[in-house]
Amino acid sequence: MSKIFQRKALLLAAIVPAILVAGCATGNQQAMKGSASQASPTGEGTVEPGQTDMSPGMTETGTASPTATGVEGARTAVEGYFKALKAGNVDKVVDSFSDNAVVELGGEATAKGTQAIRTLYQGQLQGNNEMKQVTYTIEDTRAAGTEDAIVRATSKMGEESYRELFVLMKDGGQWKISELMNNQGS
Repeated sequence: MSKIFQRKALLLAAIVPAILVAGCATGNQQAMKGSASQASPTGEGTVEPGQTDMSPGMTETGTASPTATGVEGARTAVEGYFKALKAGNVDKVVDSFSDNAVVELGGEATAKGTQAIRTLYQGQLQGNNEMKQVTYTIEDTRAAGTEDAIVRATSKMGEESYRELFVLMKDGGQWKISELMNNQGS
């Protein structure tokens, strides 16, 4: 087993159950407090006068800048992923992921690695105008050591609501998504 795989397995085994249990608590937002950042709607596609459409630490291409550090950088990377989805830019979506990432979208076959992720998103984005209307909220961002982070988000596309769980790792000094799981919200 590779070191990266072992690290991911331990990270997921330790953190994911706690996040899922806390996220499933009905109406209990206190379960999600602690070192988590506040939830804020970021995907509405509106920009206030005098503001830019970029988050701190974000480059003009929508990727996290090398100077974005800590969990804020992980959050920025996820925001870049959602912006690339809304723009329908497959290259930027794929660039959000590490080379050996795993994507598990509800109802789709698991995509492992860059080429499989590219194929998945080409199918998802091709002719899908609803994707441009997607809204999202980053619900929780947590550090999992110095090189890993967990980001939990919700999104809405048309009448469908989704829950996303991102596992991120630093890759060449930048935050990259190493695992993405989503399913339909209730």
